[in-house]
Amino acid sequence: MDLRAWRRRWQEDPQGAEAQLSTLREGPEVLAAWVEDLLRDPDPEARAWACRLSVELPDARGEEALLRALEDPEPEVRAAAAWALGARPREAEAPRIAQALCARLQDLPWVAWVAAEALARYGEAALDPLIEGLRHPNPQVRILAARALARIASPRSLPALMAAREDPSLLVRHFAEVGLDRLFPTQWVWMTG
Repeated sequence: MDLRAWRRRWQEDPQGAEAQLSTLREGPEVLAAWVEDLLRDPDPEARAWACRLSVELPDARGEEALLRALEDPEPEVRAAAAWALGARPREAEAPRIAQALCARLQDLPWVAWVAAEALARYGEAALDPLIEGLRHPNPQVRILAARALARIASPRSLPALMAAREDPSLLVRHFAEVGLDRLFPTQWVWMTG
């Protein structure tokens, strides 16, 4: 199948095109070329599909393209890029990717939420930018950082989560408590002094 035929397929039947992705893994060179072509397309839907396709690449070739797509003018493309970066976290570039995803926490709420979900999948590699996010002036960033830290539940985040219990935002305080409860299911209450 060529790119034009597959493009017609996702325009007419997106679910069928999604189901067909598994057959494309046999030709990673072709798939990588499709991703690059689609990312240059003026249609934001095509660029979003490029992000989805990049997940099917067997190596890290798609990461640079996805990092560029995180800066796309269209929120649909930025969200697709964030989702794709979280779909198959790769440890080699994790700190750089986590930093780029953290920058998206200031985006439109639904794009920021997708970025936060992706960050949680990076685990320990995302801790430093997420802890920094707890000090951000924008409450949306603090809320999403606290939520991702709660999902990661790393002992390294303990001091930041303890401090976040004093945040002016109810949701930041809630997610800090969720994270502390995941770290110490019954004991953290006794640390409140």
